[in-house]
Amino acid sequence: MDISYRQLKAFIALAEEQNFTYAAEKVHITQSALSQMMKKLSQQLASELYQRKGRKIELTEAGNHLYQEARFIVNRLDKLVQENHDRQHGYNKSLVVSSLYTLCASLAPKTLNDLKRRYPDFTFRLIEERVDDITHSVLEGRADIGINTNPNHPDLNFDLLFRDYLCLVCRQDHPLAELDAISWEQAHQFASIGVSPGNSLRTLADEAFSRIGLTYDPEFSASHTSTLLGMIASGLGCAILSSTIGGLNHSADIRFIPIVKPVQYRLVGLITRKEMQRALVDEFTLILKQHVGDSNLLAADPQMGTSEDVPILC
Repeated sequence: MDISYRQLKAFIALAEEQNFTYAAEKVHITQSALSQMMKKLSQQLASELYQRKGRKIELTEAGNHLYQEARFIVNRLDKLVQENHDRQHGYNKSLVVSSLYTLCASLAPKTLNDLKRRYPDFTFRLIEERVDDITHSVLEGRADIGINTNPNHPDLNFDLLFRDYLCLVCRQDHPLAELDAISWEQAHQFASIGVSPGNSLRTLADEAFSRIGLTYDPEFSASHTSTLLGMIASGLGCAILSSTIGGLNHSADIRFIPIVKPVQYRLVGLITRKEMQRALVDEFTLILKQHVGDSNLLAADPQMGTSEDVPILC
């Protein structure tokens, strides 16, 4: 069996475009050539990889599995070619960082700015992604390093930066604003604004409420920190966010109140592939840890009694 890089690239295009015409244009071949290439690939794997649905195609179970593996293989090969090219010129002059939304707007760009001043000829990219996407970006080689929760993946290293926890966020004139901590029942009563589904914070909140028999169905939702804080500041309601957001976004008009019994902890750190050995990654890690130490993130911990604390590792 002799499956080529070109076949895998073409199959990825077909899986993503779900249309032979668009996929052929994407990889710069004719539609008939793409059709023949996919027919041969199916024969080589002895599997039907897709089914036609009118003008579209739909991947089979075998096709979906191949798509995931092909993305990993092609991304690694593309990166290997780039790294070999860079080594011929003396060094790898690029670094790609995938980050959680909150740190993508704060400590990550500070760290990259420090590196940019040291290495003005280097290329740096910062990608804002969700938890699962960060993990996939690092695994598949699209990113060199991720700032993420712990994915507990056998092929990834996790280097802890800090732990944060969930808070109810409200305006200073809210009835709960004078409290040092609140229960999950109180949070459920007032949290009318939520992080959009699919975000790690929303998942943690959903799980916390589920444990006490409650369903979290906020009236309003948004994805980005600035939007959520703006909604709260306008008086639209309260939201459940991480203490990290409070530590990095200081406002005299907004209160972050820890939700306890239990405290919902989340571990935030750096993820890299286990075979990754690059001096620039190590330097990014060192500088970012310095910025974390200079912030108040390490001190932001309610310490409400370890017997009822629940560490969140994902």
